[in-house]
Parts: sequence; C-alpha cells; structure tokens
Amino acid sequence: MSRFICDICGKELYVHEGILTWTRDNETLSNFTLSHKNSPEHRCQPETNNRFKDLYTLTMITGYLDFIKYLIERWENGFTLKDADSLERVLQQLNLHIHEKVIMLTEDEE
Repeated sequence: MSRFICDICGKELYVHEGILTWTRDNETLSNFTLSHKNSPEHRCQPETNNRFKDLYTLTMITGYLDFIKYLIERWENGFTLKDADSLERVLQQLNLHIHEKVIMLTEDEE
C-alpha cells in the first residue's frame, strides 16, 4: 500500500495520524497541506490553515468525493485557487492510495 508523506517534516504518516488542512479566505483556497495531526510526537499542522479533513476520511471513496464536491461548490461560488501545486500534490497522494486499494480489492476477487 502506498505511503503518505508529511508535507511539513517529510516523514511517513499513517492514515490515522494524518490530516489535510488548507486556508480559505477572501474567496481564495490555498496552502493545501497533508501533514501529521498535532500530537505530543508531531507539531506539523500549519497554524495559518483554517480548514481541515481527517486523512482517514479522505481515503474512503465517499470522503474523497465529498472533498471534490466541496472544491467544485467553492469554484462555482467564485472562489479561486491560489496555489494549484499544493492541491495537486495532495490529490496525487490520495489518488495513488485509492488506486492501490481498488487493485487490492479486485485481486482478492480472483
């Protein structure tokens, strides 16, 4: 199974200890960051980000689709994406993880 990498410390993070955060202000979405949740072991969550989703939720198809729906609704309402690279990095990690889960499920059926 693919590994998630923290955008802040660069270390591997497990699904249950990860969080996606971003900034939403003045009709702008920016600074999408996949990191460790703040804990005694890790202090990786960006303090300036004011929105979040647990990584565990995002790795399930319904959570992933809810996040994509959130983005589409914001763009329909006139929001702009300030730094597409940060969102693209996050989506690449999520897509790889979901793709590998699907492959594992279909291999089990054979």
